[in-house]
Amino acid sequence: MNAPELDPMDVKILGILQDEGRLPSTTIALRTGLTEGQCAERIFRLELDGHIGGYTIIRNYPDPATRPISALIRIVQASGRTGHDLQRSMESVPEITTAELVDNDHTFLLRLQVPDLDRLEKITTFFKVQSAVLALDVSTTQPLFCHRLTPQTIGS
Repeated sequence: MNAPELDPMDVKILGILQDEGRLPSTTIALRTGLTEGQCAERIFRLELDGHIGGYTIIRNYPDPATRPISALIRIVQASGRTGHDLQRSMESVPEITTAELVDNDHTFLLRLQVPDLDRLEKITTFFKVQSAVLALDVSTTQPLFCHRLTPQTIGS
């Protein structure tokens, strides 16, 4: 089942939430001209349709010792597997911020934020022992910058 197309009001709401993700629906309603009920209903529908997947904070870490470790895990799935079990396993790991399937080659790319290398090792081991995993590579990364979509590009 396909999600309904975004209309201009949906795009406006997503843009507002992208900039200030924890605004109450009353404030968003004021900014969009909707009633509070209409606004809350749209936000709920956008969540159900998968346009809003969660609410996140972005922090600066003045003490590098408290900064989470960024990592990429590349998983090659054994051929002949559907990947459903592996995807369910991915959903159970809260440190995974993004999971992507590389164009039809049975490879998944996972981006993680973990508190320490011990946790990264536990997650890596969790995936290595799964029967659907043919190969697994891990790299830690240092984020240099992050581009956020501007509201005008959402749905374009």
